[in-house]
Amino acid sequence: MDDLPDVTALAGELSSALMNFHRTLIIAEAGDDPKLQNPYTLLFAVIGDPRFSWTNGLSQLIVRLDEMRKEGEIAVPGDLLPFREELERLLGERQGEDAEFRLHYLIAMQKAPDVALATGQLRRVLAMLPKSA
Repeated sequence: MDDLPDVTALAGELSSALMNFHRTLIIAEAGDDPKLQNPYTLLFAVIGDPRFSWTNGLSQLIVRLDEMRKEGEIAVPGDLLPFREELERLLGERQGEDAEFRLHYLIAMQKAPDVALATGQLRRVLAMLPKSA
């Protein structure tokens, strides 16, 4: 039992990895667009520009995780299982994949090496999460 990571710390690591992954995807999508170099303009684009709508599922996942962490609703490793399953679905590793997200994600990986690095960090944390039965 001592070999298992602390679930609270693990949830924090997952949150951090997700936010980094999300940030790198947004930066890759923005590319060299001069209108999106200002952080405030980029924020409003992420919120309202259809070009970024494919990241909404990931954004909602991050919010849900952080709300559960804040409310103390993550007490056992199994509480993180839905996050693993949803991420596997987004990344195309689980039935019912989000084809739009996966396509944009693969394009972003080609455009920005930071996306691959963030993916590696996320996969390292995912490997520590419980697997479905």
